[in-house]
Amino acid sequence: MSLDSLEAPAAAAPTADLLELTVAEIRDETHDVKTFVFRPDGGVPSYAAGQSMTLKLAIGGETLFRTFSLASAPDESGTIAMTIKAHAKGRVTRWLHDELAIGARLEGRMPKGRFTIDSRATDRLALVSAGSGASPLMAMLRHLAATAPDSDVHWLHAARTPRDILFARELAELQAQMPNLKVAMLVSRPEPGWFGFAGRLGRRLVSVVLPDYGRREVFCCGPAGFMEEARLIHAAEGGMRELFHVEHFGAVAPVAPPLVPVDTPAGGYAVRLGDKQFTAQPGETLLQAATRQTIVIPCGCASGMCGTCRVALVEGSVEMRHEGGISPEEEAQGYILACSSRPRSDVTIAL
Repeated sequence: MSLDSLEAPAAAAPTADLLELTVAEIRDETHDVKTFVFRPDGGVPSYAAGQSMTLKLAIGGETLFRTFSLASAPDESGTIAMTIKAHAKGRVTRWLHDELAIGARLEGRMPKGRFTIDSRATDRLALVSAGSGASPLMAMLRHLAATAPDSDVHWLHAARTPRDILFARELAELQAQMPNLKVAMLVSRPEPGWFGFAGRLGRRLVSVVLPDYGRREVFCCGPAGFMEEARLIHAAEGGMRELFHVEHFGAVAPVAPPLVPVDTPAGGYAVRLGDKQFTAQPGETLLQAATRQTIVIPCGCASGMCGTCRVALVEGSVEMRHEGGISPEEEAQGYILACSSRPRSDVTIAL
């Protein structure tokens, strides 16, 4: 966790870092998963395999922001890609699947995030995923195939049925290029003709599929329960906590808020966002205050991890406690996370 007391820089707010994107290709991966390939104006920005991007979308008269992992590797020329599952009750993912077409234009923030293969500390890797959580891990594997094809990698992917398995054909092709790549698939609902692993992730199954799991550095992405089970198994097998990495967009268990400073006004502080003004009560984060007063700040995890709620601090000062969702470079440029920042004065922020 990082703790900072920040004041807005004397200069104007940072320039918005939005990319102009054109939809170049849309591929069906499964019955409810598609890959969207975008061509950024001016070329692909620098990013690391495993990072994510926030899209700015105009849907039904509203402007919505959603963060998705990039499935493409930075070595791929000219385009970036996201592999996205359409959730039955997901307004944005359903719109992307049903309405977005080749040639459409939209905007996205610069790729960011600390869940990257560049952060690895060892050469023995396990890429463990469930469902569409395979997306950032495939970016990592594609990058390794292009830059370090002899890497010792074990791929373990869990899906509901054989028809839900992602990237099966490409994984077979990558095995021909990467002599030390081992691939295992696990389905919870096997069908006739399936001869792979069946059931749910558990220590006994992992001991068969990946017997040296505890001695590998793990990058894991999937539903929260799946990632926690994978972490517990890694720890039980002797794995070091610092060698287990997860990508997280969902809310995590809240932690106790810090004590409210004694000099905080009883009425809280005034917050200005564009043409809107609202009040942050003592102890409230900017995101909590905005949400309470029906003012939308884009957010993902609301826990200081994903970076979706990043805003520019134009005026005033805040105390920020986050979990790695913003870099020191971004803080130096005047950015903060609304979910992790509590005002220490009247403030002005900008999306």
